[in-house]
Amino acid sequence: MALTDAKNAGAIAMFGEKYGEEVRVVEVPGVSMELCGGTHVNNTSEIRGFKIISEQGIASGIRRIEAVAGEAYIDYMNVRDSHMKHLCSTLKVKSEDVTTRVESLLEELRMVRNEVSAVRSKAAVYKAATLVTKAFSVGTSTKIRVLVENMDDLDADSLKSAAEYLVDTLEDPAAVILGSSPGEGKVSLVAAFKPRSSEPWNPSR
Repeated sequence: MALTDAKNAGAIAMFGEKYGEEVRVVEVPGVSMELCGGTHVNNTSEIRGFKIISEQGIASGIRRIEAVAGEAYIDYMNVRDSHMKHLCSTLKVKSEDVTTRVESLLEELRMVRNEVSAVRSKAAVYKAATLVTKAFSVGTSTKIRVLVENMDDLDADSLKSAAEYLVDTLEDPAAVILGSSPGEGKVSLVAAFKPRSSEPWNPSR
């Protein structure tokens, strides 16, 4: 039927699709009524392989899939096969073991990162120990020990460890403010405070 008549009848046109003045309307009574550009193959054997490559919601209760078929399916699978062979060669495992190997590597990476973080925290505390003598006193009746220092490129967690060590080492009451630049365009600041010994203290970042 004519495109205008189809739309007036309630047929749904898919977003992004182009239609001519005359369209084919496919309707499942009580379910949906949609426009179709026409029959695209003379026989289903022309479809050959069929692979769904994405799925998305286009309306409430309605999903839309995108797929490849025919020669596009062959090309798609060849590319994926090439990627898999490259992974198998790089990881030195069979295709069925790729997932297990990747999960193992991710776990090893997580452990190494934790170890590096622990070492950085210890190094930060060691560096902080050399800064205690730089603290100065402010105030009149109650002297407060204050330390403000640039810690170069320490990451935020290491900076916090250093601040906690310093504020715990200094006589109370004390205040420690540390800053660093862990990466280009990034700045980390940590402030830790310790009141009189009769009051609890909590470092804040």
